[in-house]
Amino acid sequence: MAESRDQTLIDFQAVTGIDDFDLCTNILTQHDWNLERAVNSIMGFGPPEGSGFEADEVGPSPGEHDFEDPSSLRSERLEGFGVHVRPSDHGASDMASGPSYSSSPLNFSSRMINFNVEYRDKNTSVVLPDNETVGRIKEVLESELGIPRDKQELKGLVKRKVDDSTILRDLFLPRDNSLYLLTPEITNPTVNKPPQQEGEGTSQGLEAEREYLLKISFKDGSRYRHFSVKFDCNKTVRDVKQSLTTLTDVPVRHQQWTGWTRPVLDQDKLFACGLNYPTHDLEMTKSEPSSSSTPRAPDLEEMEVDSDDEDYTGLENYSLEEDLFSQEEPRHSRRIEPLMSDGVEDDKLALEQFTTEFTNRYGEIHPQFFIGSLDDAIQESLSVRAADRKLLAVYLHHDSSIFSNVFCSQLLCAEGIVHYLSVHFLTWAWDLTSPDNTARFLQAATRHFGSLAASQMRNYTPDQLPCLLLISRAKATNEVIAAIQGHVTLDEMMTRLIHAVEVYQEQKEADINEEKEREARERIKQEQDEAYQESLAADRKKAEALKEEEVKRQEERAREMEKQKKVEDQKKEDELKKEAISKSVAKSVPDEPVAGSSDKVSNLRFRVMGGEMITRRFYAHNCVGDILNFLTSKGFHTEDYKVLTTFPRRDISTLDKSQSLESCKLYPQETLILEER
Repeated sequence: MAESRDQTLIDFQAVTGIDDFDLCTNILTQHDWNLERAVNSIMGFGPPEGSGFEADEVGPSPGEHDFEDPSSLRSERLEGFGVHVRPSDHGASDMASGPSYSSSPLNFSSRMINFNVEYRDKNTSVVLPDNETVGRIKEVLESELGIPRDKQELKGLVKRKVDDSTILRDLFLPRDNSLYLLTPEITNPTVNKPPQQEGEGTSQGLEAEREYLLKISFKDGSRYRHFSVKFDCNKTVRDVKQSLTTLTDVPVRHQQWTGWTRPVLDQDKLFACGLNYPTHDLEMTKSEPSSSSTPRAPDLEEMEVDSDDEDYTGLENYSLEEDLFSQEEPRHSRRIEPLMSDGVEDDKLALEQFTTEFTNRYGEIHPQFFIGSLDDAIQESLSVRAADRKLLAVYLHHDSSIFSNVFCSQLLCAEGIVHYLSVHFLTWAWDLTSPDNTARFLQAATRHFGSLAASQMRNYTPDQLPCLLLISRAKATNEVIAAIQGHVTLDEMMTRLIHAVEVYQEQKEADINEEKEREARERIKQEQDEAYQESLAADRKKAEALKEEEVKRQEERAREMEKQKKVEDQKKEDELKKEAISKSVAKSVPDEPVAGSSDKVSNLRFRVMGGEMITRRFYAHNCVGDILNFLTSKGFHTEDYKVLTTFPRRDISTLDKSQSLESCKLYPQETLILEER
């Protein structure tokens, strides 16, 4: 919500030109932060006068018009959109003043307001609380300068008339203000200055504040057309003539003027032309081209056009004043180049040419046209993430349309429109003057906007052009949401742009939320996929580990079996060896004494493991080795078994094998125990 209000505040300041942060915040708060209502409260709801023009095809004489109608107020309200740009040192305070909200005043706390009042060459500072009136300013100036209140005229306070009873708070003034004091009824000011010519202001700051209302009658054949033209005093005569060219299609070189109070040059500023203030009557007629072949010097327009082609050495002494209203056709003129060449094949080159020629025609201040094809423009503006999307503005131009010049110069190139388009739109342009280029555009439009929208565009006549198409994107579909045609007024165009942006912002927020939800779902799905892949990887790793472990166990079992086999083989081999030894030794065992022998006989009993008892008789003179050989022949090898006596306990296998049994005390009898080593 905070980001939305910040953007609304930025848009409101861009549209209205009001720099005072507190003032903008209070106005938006009063209108519930609805940008369209807040801007309309500043602009008014009636049709504006564009750049100050009001035209009637057929109407009464200039004297019959009331030039102080509310439409002039609406025109002043539109100055923040580029219709009328004031000098930089006054525009901020004037623009910030805004309209009166006395019908529903805001609850401001009292604050001090500074006024720097310039009169002649003197500056007077006035500081008042905002609950004072305009008349209080005049009272202070009367006491400071000695000028009666009824002789004072304050300029620079607001863009409309206010009376002395108006409360300063209701004017929404900034803290610091610059005012200019005029005294038109005082002819001999007490300021020591050289006399000024008629029509000149009292100071440069004063001239920057003055505006002239020119009542111009144009004789078009047998009828008159009347125009109300409001100009800043620093505009030139050429500005007036070019403005009438826009309204009447009469080139400057074919205009004949009457009503100037003195001979004027095109470069003269209005305040130096001796015009009546605040209104002045002029008349303009169209001159017919002369068939005379008498050469004449080129006028200022031709000099600007052909300066690159001609050598104008020697024109320094030529007087434009002598031939200002010449009716002859110029000898040299440069044909206006089309905005886009016929038979375009490369969209990028075509848009570069369009931008260059558009700048040559209407100046440097214009929308920044996207250089590239319509496909690229849509890709750049609409086919991106919802948070990065912009509306696409497609400007369709036609040189045969009577609205083209006015629409481009007064609306499309207005500073407020240019700024608003640059912030909220990507602008793409195309010239439909050529049938081939029209067919190329319609082919692309059918592909991107559908056959129905392309069919409507195909039916556009030159009188329905130029046109500014506003394209949005919803549900993955490009849609033409508005078509602003060339006959609209400036405030209508700005209102429709603001409305389109506000509607699109709601759709954009929904798309952003939907995109976030989709991204969240995709992120969850991705996380689940990643977790699943990680689980699979873990399972694979575990399986591989188990497999490796099984392989190791199998290898270990194989090694154990091999080792066991070796042991068994060794054991078998040892047993075979022992068996062979036993058989070999058995041959050397002495025979057992016969029964009834008179020799000393020793009865020996051998207790083996498991309780088995072996009995054997030996002669007393037999040696210990004979006993051990006997045991070996029975499979009890001395390296495996000990041969122990019971008491005292001794191992006879460690005795001298040549000792007799009698000497070893194994006579007449003994029990020997066989114990594994």
